Amino acid sequence: MSQSNTVALFRGDNLRLYKSVELSPHAHLNLITGSNAAGKTTLLEGLYWLGRTKSFRAGDAGELAGAAGKHWSLFAQVQSSMGVADKIGAGWDGETVGLRYNEQRARSADLARVLAIQLIDPVGHRLIEDGPGYRRSYLDWGVFHVEHSFLGAWQRYQRALRQRNQALRLGQPDSAVSAWDPELADMAAVVTAARVRHVEALAGPFTKEVERLLEQSDARLSLSPGWNEERGFASSLADQLQQHRRLSTTAIGPHRAELRLAMAGQRLKGRVSRGQQKLLVAALVLAQCTILIEAGLPPPVVLVDDFSAELSTEYQSRLATALAAYPGQVFVTAFQKPQAFETMPVKMFHVEHGRLSVVEQSENGR
Repeated sequence: MSQSNTVALFRGDNLRLYKSVELSPHAHLNLITGSNAAGKTTLLEGLYWLGRTKSFRAGDAGELAGAAGKHWSLFAQVQSSMGVADKIGAGWDGETVGLRYNEQRARSADLARVLAIQLIDPVGHRLIEDGPGYRRSYLDWGVFHVEHSFLGAWQRYQRALRQRNQALRLGQPDSAVSAWDPELADMAAVVTAARVRHVEALAGPFTKEVERLLEQSDARLSLSPGWNEERGFASSLADQLQQHRRLSTTAIGPHRAELRLAMAGQRLKGRVSRGQQKLLVAALVLAQCTILIEAGLPPPVVLVDDFSAELSTEYQSRLATALAAYPGQVFVTAFQKPQAFETMPVKMFHVEHGRLSVVEQSENGR
């Protein structure tokens, strides 16, 4: 599989308010403007779906379907730095979702490796404010791309976890529950070591991005693995078996790990404004993109929905400068062209009543 990551062509059929839409973006900076409910975010949602095989604003695949019936389809041609064009697609037939990679049936991981995609959106504050599950998902997306052993180990851990939890729910003997502990402990070691390496690699780029976007130099990341490290995971499982029986679930492990963010030695939750939160999310996203690039992978595609939301003029300028300097492809939505992009090379599109048109393309665009 080639290392692809520049969208050369995107198509969507019966995608929310679009009967059919086709987008031929620039390889670097793309700006999509339009009024509320015009369909700007839907374009980003379609791109995100192809890279993540899920939506960032809908829980059910059927929610993407438009007025033409219970179906939708997505397609992208993704260009590699070597000139190879990969074709990926997804479709929903009213019941199931099908994935395609170069005309063959595919898995989610296949599409994710072809189209690595990141998102900065108005509800990105969940990454800062909400529970650890959001931060685990952020972390594991990056680990998946740079640690080849991670996905298999994580899947084996989850299978063993399901079996152990079922044994707990059924009230099976201690021996039947504990039989899954060795597999859990072995896979937890692989998963956690990969996460630790990723957090350590993120530390420098994250601090640099926070300095650039927020002009603060005291941002820190740390990882809690999800159990008492002094006791070890296998010992902790044995020690807490009776508690897990009462809960009918395994309450410790990598599935309870937490990525922690701090500035000036204090946790960030409830301490920073929404604008600062948005720039912190941007710092996390851009730092993780840096890790992938340093690992020899192509720059992920970055999506920025509702660029101006929550951001002062100064914050908009800082984020726009960071995006313009980013070496990969970027898609930005806004009501109108933000002043921060006025002097930057950009291909600009406009959406109105489910119709997409090209407005302009700077002559000096990359």
